[in-house]
Amino acid sequence: MKTVKLIVYGTLMSGERNHRFCRNAVNITPCTITGTLYDTGYGFPAFVPEGENTVAAELIEIPFEDWEAVDRLEGYPRLYDRLMFPAKLENGTEVSGWVYVMHNLPEMAQVIESGDWKEYRHG
Repeated sequence: MKTVKLIVYGTLMSGERNHRFCRNAVNITPCTITGTLYDTGYGFPAFVPEGENTVAAELIEIPFEDWEAVDRLEGYPRLYDRLMFPAKLENGTEVSGWVYVMHNLPEMAQVIESGDWKEYRHG
């Protein structure tokens, strides 16, 4: 089976409301990425690769045929772009996956200092 590796940092993560789009995941591994995580004010976050913050994420490997549905959810290419990006696994291994990067942050967007969407949303 052909798969694709996504780095997710918000509503696609395990236990979050849009994780159902990744329900056929072959593998889910906690990881971190470097950049800045924002609260868009619309109930979902945005990641930009600028900055040196550590952002909590998951490397999710999904069947290739499921990628189109994730793209639609993410508004690709209108709202978000995809970027092949490095991530660090808990054991220190560096891997790469596709991460969704927002084109234009809303004016009301605020930095999530912890870099952790789940902690930020659920305390």
